[in-house]
Amino acid sequence: MDKLKQGVKLKNTYIILCIILPLLWYNHIYAQGVKLTVKVIVSPKIPKTDSLVIMGNQEALGGWFDFSKGKMTRQDDTTFVFKASFPVNTSLEFQVTRGSWYKTAMYTYGRYEAPKVPFIIKKDTTLTIRPANWNDLFNRSITGTVKYYHNFEDHDLRYTRDVTVWLPPSYYKSPNKRYPVLYAQDGQNVFALNSIYSGEWRMDETADSLIQAGKTEEFIIVAINNTKDRWVEYSGTPEGIAYINFIVNNLKPFIDAHYRTKPDKKNTAAIGSSMGGLISFYMVWLHPDVFSKAACLSSGFAYDDGHIVDKVAASAKKIPGTRLYLDCGDQELDKYFLTDNNRMETLLANKHPEAKVMYRIFKGAAHNEYAWAKRLAIPLTFLFGNNTEQ
Repeated sequence: MDKLKQGVKLKNTYIILCIILPLLWYNHIYAQGVKLTVKVIVSPKIPKTDSLVIMGNQEALGGWFDFSKGKMTRQDDTTFVFKASFPVNTSLEFQVTRGSWYKTAMYTYGRYEAPKVPFIIKKDTTLTIRPANWNDLFNRSITGTVKYYHNFEDHDLRYTRDVTVWLPPSYYKSPNKRYPVLYAQDGQNVFALNSIYSGEWRMDETADSLIQAGKTEEFIIVAINNTKDRWVEYSGTPEGIAYINFIVNNLKPFIDAHYRTKPDKKNTAAIGSSMGGLISFYMVWLHPDVFSKAACLSSGFAYDDGHIVDKVAASAKKIPGTRLYLDCGDQELDKYFLTDNNRMETLLANKHPEAKVMYRIFKGAAHNEYAWAKRLAIPLTFLFGNNTEQ
């Protein structure tokens, strides 16, 4: 009998161990810390007195509110590092700041969240983050008054996009005055440096200086950020047509309803460079009833999936009352774009004498925002000049 009880006891002990030991092993593995290393590489333009702080959903990250935690160590003028340990499978979500929610990092495509988060950390992980700009520096770098609309959406487009509206100097001083509107592509590079891959157009400074000097009439600028679909949205694809329809049927009615615009085609223009120049041309070509003006800098006619140059060559349509500015450099990518820009100018001159066309070739000019900013006053004056013959 004692042997039977002893056997039952041993059996129960075995069963208990079979249940408990795996749980103990799992808890041991789960409780093991894995290391997170975050390296942030910043533009040298941030103040040297600034420190970087990571704010997130864990106590070590300040629990979203405690800026005394999550402080990063400065390695040099441009590199900051943060290290912490977390249990395996911890869900991490955070934002890079300069010690305030007003000073949050901004990223390419107008995103305000840190890349690759939230995520589940399963092993030692190193993240390298390169902010394109900072919210406060971006806002303060713009000349004039701007209004922001984040995550503007359209049911026919895959991605939302930010829209920035720049208002001319007299907008709030002259409450009865109405203004023409310029719709600008690649909006995150129009007013301030908001991309680690490119520069800025300085369109705010140039427009303001032209207006103040009386060289152009006052006009509103609507800067539309691009998205991951930039290549197809800025070409003669179904996505490109959907993008234009978004502006015509969604964004423009919104702007006309919320701002004192001159909504007629005579006072509605488009501007862009590279593929942005291409889609700006499409806007006038497909909707001459909406847009009567376009400035197309270094346009990517050669890369158009819709073959707009061939379409213009084959079409008998007319675009009376239209003003078109085209230009191109002869260096870098512009060197390969030049042939089709020359061809487009020849087609417009021969087939469309009813349109006012200006074409410029800039010797030595490369394919970048610096080059476009340098000559921006020319197309803006062509589109909105006070002495322009309409």
